[in-house]
Amino acid sequence: MLVEDSARDQALVLRALNNTKIVNEVITAPTGEEALDYLFGTGKYLDRDADVLPQFVLLDLKLPGIDGLQVLQKIRGDKRTHLLPVVIFTSSTEEEDLINGYSLGANSYVRKPVDAKQLLEATQQLGLYWLALNQVAKILIVDDQEMIRDGVKRILEEQPGATTFGEASNGHEALRLVREQDWHVAVVDLSLGGRSGLDLLKEIKHIRPNLPVLILSMHSEEHHARRAFKAGASGYITKDSPRAEVVKAVNKVMKGERYVSAAIAEKLVLDIAGELEHAPHEALSDREFEVMRLIASGKTVGQIAVVLSLSDRTISTYRARILEKMHMRTNAEITHYAIRNDLVD
Repeated sequence: MLVEDSARDQALVLRALNNTKIVNEVITAPTGEEALDYLFGTGKYLDRDADVLPQFVLLDLKLPGIDGLQVLQKIRGDKRTHLLPVVIFTSSTEEEDLINGYSLGANSYVRKPVDAKQLLEATQQLGLYWLALNQVAKILIVDDQEMIRDGVKRILEEQPGATTFGEASNGHEALRLVREQDWHVAVVDLSLGGRSGLDLLKEIKHIRPNLPVLILSMHSEEHHARRAFKAGASGYITKDSPRAEVVKAVNKVMKGERYVSAAIAEKLVLDIAGELEHAPHEALSDREFEVMRLIASGKTVGQIAVVLSLSDRTISTYRARILEKMHMRTNAEITHYAIRNDLVD
């Protein structure tokens, strides 16, 4: 979109933009009022679909009526357009105009008369950014609590760009959705009504090795995060994380990066450096650790066997190993230890 009152400058810009492959159409507005009407579907553009936005805006600062800075301020002040790329396009030589433009959120600056090369570089970069921003993100949320799933969706729906969600309340549903559809990221709870989140994580990574998985857990201890990362997680945050951190974590892992909250990261660093004492349960394998947590939650050998789809004998063997490694003799000792160390939900 070009917001410019000079017919001569409009022609020069249009000629330059016609040389780029990312621009199919240029909407021109000679005044700030018309530009805002177009962007927000008001005035003569009342029937226009206001959800369809331009890739970027080339904005002259010196406009009749509502000037360019006022237009920029309104763009940045609206939730739907606040990330829309804006290039200031002006003949002004006043440094104050440039400072004001950037302070209000301009992304770039091109001075008149038109330098075609500079203009194309600026608009190509911003146009590609906006196209990437508007790709539909597919996010799978796996948690046995509907309230948590709804909360995560609300947080992520407030972000710019289109997003579609899939939901699963248990491991079976999650694996079905992972097999049937492609996802950009899966947000997975470690505790799913008795099923091991670590086992689910491993199965997800077996089916979709390249799918980033962000663990959303109620446990803030570093040993939970360490086990999750070893099982293939791309990120780990707790359920009491601020909204901004949830968004940051999802965006990070979707880009192929790793994320862990600062508090847990510090504990992990201390652990790696050998400055933290290792608790007895850290000697357990992932399966032994899960059996220990289920014992501590009050489940019998038979119930645990059903949850983990194993035989009673196998669970009894795991129980014996747990007692041996942790130098304990009874289930009561296991339960007391797990509760004291916040290992059960």
